[in-house]
Amino acid sequence: MALENIIEMLEGVSEDPAGKVSLYFTRKDYKCNYTSFKPSISIPLQKELLNIANEALKELSKRAVTTFNPTGSLDDTLEVIDYVYVDSLSHILESLKEERLLTDIPDDISKFNFYCLVIKFGQDDNILLFRRLTRFKKLQKGIVGRFISGEFEKIDAELLGIDNFIDIIGCNNELTVAAHISMERIFDIKTQYQENAKRTLEIIKETNKIENFDQFQEDSINDGRIIRGLTKLLKEPERVKKSLEKMDKIKDLVNLVELDIKFTDDGKMLYERKDQLQNITLIIRDAYYQSYINERLGVDEMA
Repeated sequence: MALENIIEMLEGVSEDPAGKVSLYFTRKDYKCNYTSFKPSISIPLQKELLNIANEALKELSKRAVTTFNPTGSLDDTLEVIDYVYVDSLSHILESLKEERLLTDIPDDISKFNFYCLVIKFGQDDNILLFRRLTRFKKLQKGIVGRFISGEFEKIDAELLGIDNFIDIIGCNNELTVAAHISMERIFDIKTQYQENAKRTLEIIKETNKIENFDQFQEDSINDGRIIRGLTKLLKEPERVKKSLEKMDKIKDLVNLVELDIKFTDDGKMLYERKDQLQNITLIIRDAYYQSYINERLGVDEMA
């Protein structure tokens, strides 16, 4: 859904937000299990949060929109991806259900990773606004305080901040991503990338075009850059096969770009060490190109 439509809906809700606005603070443990806490928020605070969100969305609506790319994003763009492609989203939404919520505030609120502002605008329809948390750590020496009825009062607790930016917007089964890194930090998508990469590697294995494949597979799974590229290839499995079928062209490319890759007698690429990972993966992704006019050689890292 276009951000302009979401902005319009938020403006409608802000006139009477009672029962329509909820704020959740969520943490994930080392096993990537999510737990959430829902504080009570006054009507004036709900209106203020909606105003902050609206202003942030108006700024974001000026950006160009493109499809989500696991390998990275261009500056000042929004990326769009369907809910079904983000496995952990369902686990996060489960943690927001009343019966699953934490009943008490955790002792260490610094373990909260992000917050989610949920705005109801229909019978079962919600707008989800995700943002990584801004933490204000205690001063190493000194006092943090506030004025209450003219008296300066010390604040002992850890402070959490809600700023005027939104990382990810969810609406109509579609996520709009304003901060690419937040997909990894909030949705733990790196784990999902690894599973996707394994599926792509199975396709590569079937071609039987890489010698010492088992080592190539192991090294690939443990390299963050590589699993992103392999994840993107999963949407185009035929591209993998077509690239590796043209071994003569691959040999020409290796010679032209002077890549440190050898070939076996039966025509396979020989994988020998980790510093070859990126180049071999870029070959499989068909990311090398030559410009039309100046015949300049280059690499499309977003391919």
